[in-house]
Amino acid sequence: MTRHIGKIVAIALLFGSMTTSTYAAMPQGWFKTGSAPADYDMGSQTGNRHAGDKNGFIRAKRDSSGFGTMMQTIDAHTYHGQRLRLSGWLKTTGANKAGMWMRIDGADEKVVGFDNMDDRSLHGDNDWKRYDIVLDIPNDAVDIAFGFLLSGKGELLADDFKLEPVDKNVAVTGGALPAGLAKAPVNLDFSN
Repeated sequence: MTRHIGKIVAIALLFGSMTTSTYAAMPQGWFKTGSAPADYDMGSQTGNRHAGDKNGFIRAKRDSSGFGTMMQTIDAHTYHGQRLRLSGWLKTTGANKAGMWMRIDGADEKVVGFDNMDDRSLHGDNDWKRYDIVLDIPNDAVDIAFGFLLSGKGELLADDFKLEPVDKNVAVTGGALPAGLAKAPVNLDFSN
């Protein structure tokens, strides 16, 4: 009986090492968060966009009512007064909603620029394609957060991200959030 249990333990350890070695830990510099990060597996894996490549992944464990994201946050001072482009390659399988995102934070954690591709998000199956987010970095920006996210179900793969200044003739894809609350109610009859 003890010998049989020992074999089961050995097989379990072997199977466990096989399943965990397929996926690396969170890639250096990236961290896992979101409204429901426990509903998603995230990390890096052997890629399929380039030979010998790796890519980041977010994979839903179940159909979630929240989202999971892999992200980084950097100091904004280097980019003050510049227009910044986040580009990256994305691929989805059975995705409810997916995309890249970038947020510019000012003093007191006030969001001064944001784009999460909400108006151009990926749904279902999409082959590898490059996507861009372009935002202006105000002179008082404190930090820049960026990453990629999956909401609901499916899988999102990400590869070859770049964060680089661009000319002012490159169109901005998002912008500053409204500065504050409206002074008075509007469109109360829903006619507009």
